[in-house]
Amino acid sequence: MRTLFVAGLVALVACRPLDDAAPSPVSSDSSKSAPPPSAPPPQRPSRPTALPDFAAVTEQIAPSVVSVICTLPQAGGRAKRGIGSGTLVRADGLVVTNAHVVPLTASEIDVQYANQERVRAQVIHREPLLDLAVIAPDPPRVDQAPVVFRERPVRPGEWVLAVGHPFGLGDTVTVGVVSGLGRDWADVGKPEDLPQDGFFSFVQTDASINTGSSGGPIVDLRGEVLGIATAVRGEGTGIGFAVPAPMVRRYLEEVLTHGRFRRVRLGIRAVDDDEFPGRLATVKITRVEAAGPGAKAGLQVDDFILSVAGQPVHRVSEVAYLTQLIGVDGPIEMQVQRAGEPLRSVTLAPVEGL
Repeated sequence: MRTLFVAGLVALVACRPLDDAAPSPVSSDSSKSAPPPSAPPPQRPSRPTALPDFAAVTEQIAPSVVSVICTLPQAGGRAKRGIGSGTLVRADGLVVTNAHVVPLTASEIDVQYANQERVRAQVIHREPLLDLAVIAPDPPRVDQAPVVFRERPVRPGEWVLAVGHPFGLGDTVTVGVVSGLGRDWADVGKPEDLPQDGFFSFVQTDASINTGSSGGPIVDLRGEVLGIATAVRGEGTGIGFAVPAPMVRRYLEEVLTHGRFRRVRLGIRAVDDDEFPGRLATVKITRVEAAGPGAKAGLQVDDFILSVAGQPVHRVSEVAYLTQLIGVDGPIEMQVQRAGEPLRSVTLAPVEGL
């Protein structure tokens, strides 16, 4: 789990709104009696609001969460253990977790299931630019309980549960809400061990995530997975992040079909920009590779990318995430515009690579 420590101070100052009515003058004539106060309106009896059945959701999802235990060689011949979490995605015991949970330096990897059975596992694939990895038990299992990934859009304010093994404490459940969407590397706090050029659009939650929670599921009240816990901001409280379910599904499809995650290449370079008239932030193309997908689609230097696949974009990270989510098989539809010229639509046929 990544943690970035930064000292900070936020001051909150309250003041009376400027449009508050001025206080009425008090009359000095005591001979005039004040009108009797009016009776308060009748109050309806309050109805108790039932909270969701978090215990039922926990019972549903807990069998699908595992511990991932790595043996890490150290200088002097000694070894230490790293413990993270994982999420079962197939009945044969296949697990998705974070790439940082199963580092390349690990000499052994074990998976421990909810019934406390512990088996050896191997890394099938890891992708640092997504911070995702797939590991499989050896030999395969036959009776595990895979999760269901959510397909419905996620909304801020929704109840969620995080299930994992923080600090090796198995079957830990925390509750919170979806706090935000579309968070990128800078939003997470620019951690050094998270690639700056990664394809990130994290779901933010205030459900408590700690060291060892990485790789565990974030689920909704139906028990459907809407993200895989990945990182926290250490200088805050209740600021955790998860890889969204759509990207996890895309990653699994790529790895299980092609044996790798095929990275999309558009043949362009771009920067975050605030020069486009009428928009506070957008994406400006600074380079177009000759004969690349962007050039073939008619993109030019100084074009502004306004949307990808019908979704408005304001940062390069959003363009990168959406194009990777669509994948190499494309096509990728964009709306672009040059200052002073009409809006136009372009279609790119992406290729594999970076």
